[in-house]
Amino acid sequence: MATVVISCIIAQAGWAAAFLGGSEDYFPYHRVGAVVAVAASVLGAVVYVVLRRSAGPVNVALAVALAVGVVAQYALGEAGLASVHIFWGVWVVMIATALTSWTYRHQMPGEMSAA
Repeated sequence: MATVVISCIIAQAGWAAAFLGGSEDYFPYHRVGAVVAVAASVLGAVVYVVLRRSAGPVNVALAVALAVGVVAQYALGEAGLASVHIFWGVWVVMIATALTSWTYRHQMPGEMSAA
C-alpha cells in the first residue's frame, strides 16, 4: 500500500512541476490526481490501522500522519494557498518516503534478525 501511495504523491509533484513550469495542460491531471492521492492515503491509513499488530506502531503512525497531511494538502490546494501548498507538499513527500522505507524494512512479529 505504501508503494501505491508514494507513487500517487510523486505523480502529483510531477504534474505540479509541469504546470508550474508553464504547461497549463497538466493542471487537470494534478486536480484529479489530488483526489486519487487522498483516496489512496486514507485507504492506506485504514489498512495500516487494521493490520496494526503486524504493521507496528511506527508504520501506523506514519500512515495516519500521511493521510492527515494529504487531506490538509488537498484543502490548501482548494483554498488557493499555493505557497503553503507547495511547502506542505515537501513535508508530504518526506512522510511518504519514511512510510515506504519503514514498511519495507519492518520485520513481522516473531521474525528473527538475520544478523
